[in-house]
Amino acid sequence: MVQPEVIGRTQVVGWMRDAIAQALELPPASLTSGTMAPAGLAVSVHVDDPALAHTYFSRLCSAALDGPPRDRIYELTGKAAGLGPVPQWDAKDCGPARFQELVESAGIRAAYPVRPRVWQFSDARLRVGIQLSASRGHLPRWDGAAPLRRHLHWLLEAQGLRLAHAASLGWNGRGVLLFGRGGTGKSGTTLAGLAAGLTTVGDDYVALDAGEAPFARPLFRILKQDKEGLRRIPGLLARIADLDGNWQGKIEFDAGELFPGAIVEQLAIDAILLPQLAHATIPTILPARPGEAMLALMSSNLHQYLGEKEAGMALFADLLRRLPCYRMALSDDPGRNGEVLRGFLETLPLQMPPAAATAAAGAGQDRRQ
Repeated sequence: MVQPEVIGRTQVVGWMRDAIAQALELPPASLTSGTMAPAGLAVSVHVDDPALAHTYFSRLCSAALDGPPRDRIYELTGKAAGLGPVPQWDAKDCGPARFQELVESAGIRAAYPVRPRVWQFSDARLRVGIQLSASRGHLPRWDGAAPLRRHLHWLLEAQGLRLAHAASLGWNGRGVLLFGRGGTGKSGTTLAGLAAGLTTVGDDYVALDAGEAPFARPLFRILKQDKEGLRRIPGLLARIADLDGNWQGKIEFDAGELFPGAIVEQLAIDAILLPQLAHATIPTILPARPGEAMLALMSSNLHQYLGEKEAGMALFADLLRRLPCYRMALSDDPGRNGEVLRGFLETLPLQMPPAAATAAAGAGQDRRQ
């Protein structure tokens, strides 16, 4: 793949189309390939770096497929034969909004290239996505924990779903989403819940259907926690002592290996929970205002996609109007936090879809007449 050194607005669409065509012609032997199904999306993933492929495939969730995958994603880092230098973006006369106008008018979804020599784009008609970087080292540091996140966002959006930056906990198929900026205790709360026997569909990102009966599905198998947090769960750190910390000093581990059965395929979402590091003697869960929940989720869920049309505000606002919101003052004792979480989920009222609620109200009125 012969690459220009610099790409500007007049060449970017043609270059992306050429790059997709070249990727489709790469010899299969030069790629490590696998079929994955995060959140039920059937995707074949092709990676030119075997070590990176192992990382990706071990972190992406999968599920039984009804048929062959319809979408393909190529993760290319320059190791495949024929790839030349990855071009630099010339942004002097093309900001994020203009960039998105150009690519979307050509039927292409693309991330505005803020990172040097890293490109992410997808052709919806061909159902082919490309993540191209000059090397593995050019990828963002969080890439390994949430691989192909941008492409999953586009695939989910095409089905009316949302990639939500949230943690989750459940009991008997029903659960809550945990919103909040980094450092508010989402991952620690999720870990405490799993230690108490609860389930999850993710502690960082989930696939959210915010329709009449909201539900969430898993994308990634990895949970993250620092060593101090792991030490608070008896015996847990010793089981993963051989793992190194990531760029944040956190240990990334497969939740299903430490807590068998912890990752489930789907959770009905019946409430929103806002964890707070309160150092409470006894953890408490109290009602919260929807506006408080909106501020918590805005910090991490909105304005992630430069120049792209953002429908997140309306989606989340509607979700918060329909679901009860709670605030949890966390204790420093994860055992107590887990007990309170489990008790809360076991008694959480079922949230009926609006149509069902209307029908139930009508039936009650009929019985009273």
